[in-house]
Amino acid sequence: MSQQSPLLSIVTPAYNAALFLPPLIEAVTLAATHCALEWIVIDDGSTDDTAALVETLTPSDIGVILIRQANVGLAETRNRGFAKARGDYVWFVDADDLIVSGALPQLIAAMKLQADMISFQAMRFGKGLTDAPVYLRPKRSKTVAGEDWLTILIKEKDWRHFAWLYLYRRQFLVDSQLQFRRGILHEDIAFTTEAVLRASTIIYVDTCVYRYRQNPNSITGSGDVSRAVERINSYFVIVDQLRDINRRIPMRAKTKTLLESEIIGQAMQVFDVAKMLNDPTQYKRVMMNCRERRFAHSLFQHVANFKRLRQVIRMWLTQMGFPAH
Repeated sequence: MSQQSPLLSIVTPAYNAALFLPPLIEAVTLAATHCALEWIVIDDGSTDDTAALVETLTPSDIGVILIRQANVGLAETRNRGFAKARGDYVWFVDADDLIVSGALPQLIAAMKLQADMISFQAMRFGKGLTDAPVYLRPKRSKTVAGEDWLTILIKEKDWRHFAWLYLYRRQFLVDSQLQFRRGILHEDIAFTTEAVLRASTIIYVDTCVYRYRQNPNSITGSGDVSRAVERINSYFVIVDQLRDINRRIPMRAKTKTLLESEIIGQAMQVFDVAKMLNDPTQYKRVMMNCRERRFAHSLFQHVANFKRLRQVIRMWLTQMGFPAH
């Protein structure tokens, strides 16, 4: 690969992804015909042929950087991949998803405008599922300030936290000192929220650029009890992260109110995931944890409308062991 910095760095954490990698390798290979890119694949302690497939199926003229490491999880793996990136823009692409290579020219045109972040339409797909768009409402293809983008999407009920739903100008992430929080699941919620609020400019490209696989073995699709408990513990952290963002980053009062509503929305996930726990002892343990944290109590400070008030009251009743009807 040339010593010249690529336009785009694709960062792909991969853990036991051999089943899904061949079509992604093909898509990245096609994407490389449209722009100078590097593909940073981090094999996060796989026990299958993930690394071998990347080595054998990726053409030699593609700027692929393969890193092998002991398993450290998605957040730290993304951070390590980003640290290696040299491109003007960085794209966090998951190993079981696909990119639509034919849409790259439109992304390239957007990258030339040097916006801090670029978003686009994506499609959900999976075995036995009907393809469905990630953004449910039309978006205008114009440059907007990050705070405006956030408020528009929250009001449209179309706010999405997926890290892969954006291209990030690399220097913007460096200057913002943004990193994924280690040791939790759903680490992209706070990351994407803060990135958007810090972005001076965001461009939307009105075409499908990404295909998101609804994988039943993913974090949200797995029925594993220990994974559910890990998700609950992660949401405790995420609520604190969003509170910190709301305090720390300058924004309009209306934006703060919308973000406070999001804090309550993420807190609700604790109780929704707890319903998946079939073991009554584990469920009681989670509710005891909520009581000790005064978790639901702390949410009343974020209430801005009657709907959210009812939701917080339900959480408080559930936390205290009363029927929340």
